[in-house]
Amino acid sequence: MENQAQAVKSTSARAGFIEAIMFFTYAFFAVSWIAGSSLTPQIMEYFKLESFASATFISNAITIAKIIGNFMAAAILAKLYPKRAIMLGSGLIVVGSLIAIFSQQYWMFILGRFIMGFGGALYVVYFSPVVLHYFKKEQLVTVNALNSVAYNVGGIMAMLMVGPVVSWLKTWQYSMGFFAIISAILFVLWPFVGQNFELNKSSGVQQEKYTIGEALKDKFNWVFPFTYSGLLTFYIVLLNIFPISGTTVIASKTLSMLVAIGGVVGTILAIIMGKKYTKRLPVIRWCGLAMTLFGVLMFFTTSPALAVVAAVAIGIFMFLPVTSLVLIPQELPNMTPAKLTTIMGLFWAISYIIESVVYYIIGIVIDSSGYTTGLMIALVMSATFFIGSFLLPETGKASDK
Repeated sequence: MENQAQAVKSTSARAGFIEAIMFFTYAFFAVSWIAGSSLTPQIMEYFKLESFASATFISNAITIAKIIGNFMAAAILAKLYPKRAIMLGSGLIVVGSLIAIFSQQYWMFILGRFIMGFGGALYVVYFSPVVLHYFKKEQLVTVNALNSVAYNVGGIMAMLMVGPVVSWLKTWQYSMGFFAIISAILFVLWPFVGQNFELNKSSGVQQEKYTIGEALKDKFNWVFPFTYSGLLTFYIVLLNIFPISGTTVIASKTLSMLVAIGGVVGTILAIIMGKKYTKRLPVIRWCGLAMTLFGVLMFFTTSPALAVVAAVAIGIFMFLPVTSLVLIPQELPNMTPAKLTTIMGLFWAISYIIESVVYYIIGIVIDSSGYTTGLMIALVMSATFFIGSFLLPETGKASDK
């Protein structure tokens, strides 16, 4: 009994270390991505780029890499197994960052960002099978909530750190290098903590392999990303377009920061709620509706106080239900790490494809009709989260009283 208790304690400690390294690796991936975007003027000057359109290849390269990486994540996991697959993702983030930093030509810089984005795409998919394997059912809500906010934490760190780091190190290369060193340290730590585990077992029973062909025929794997795609589009618009729109009663950049802060609050609330309320769809449904309605309020109110409240509320209702959403595939019958990886790979890839198409349309609309019209498209798109709640299966059970 004593040896068994010690083994459980050891496994629990390892799970904690694995979660910490994966969380901060993805958070600093976000820092590096956002740092690269915020340093665009310096990068354009260094590579002698005259049009801002040319600079958009930086973010587009990462988006394309993420879509490809999401599609390939399951195959890479099956080939390399978890320890080496996750190490590959972490390594690509570091290698891509270094190629971008030392590039003398713009195409090399784009290649570096592409490789970095590919690594980040693998990483975000591998969160789910790791959580499914290492954590108990009662821990899933907390760990999923933390993972869902990793990018947002990285965004907040970037807002706080990029300015001081640039002031300290002066050039964009040294500044991005600073964050690459942190990612490299996390990469070096992984081999000491990571380990392989069985990919096709559910509750100790071997399950049949779930192919990408079977996944594409499954209605769930289309409804699932459709539901999230509107929230994803709204979030990316709030991060990238909204801050420069100048369409609200107070500075849009301030409101965008408040949305990010609200996201952290929403994650904390998700952890608290998850321990008392185990149904999934009502949380997705009513949070999705509230997010869209508070978006309308933030865009159109003439009251600065209401705009602030609406911005924080958007962040809360945007992040609070994401934990419930990602729990649904984890709670489907006979779920295995391998099957979950395939589902989550498709989830992220299809979500980003939809987001990329809508984001491009929003850009065209802004050019022709102005920011307000473009932002309205993002707001309408956010309603997919509410609509999807009527199409997804309910995997939660009523709380015991």
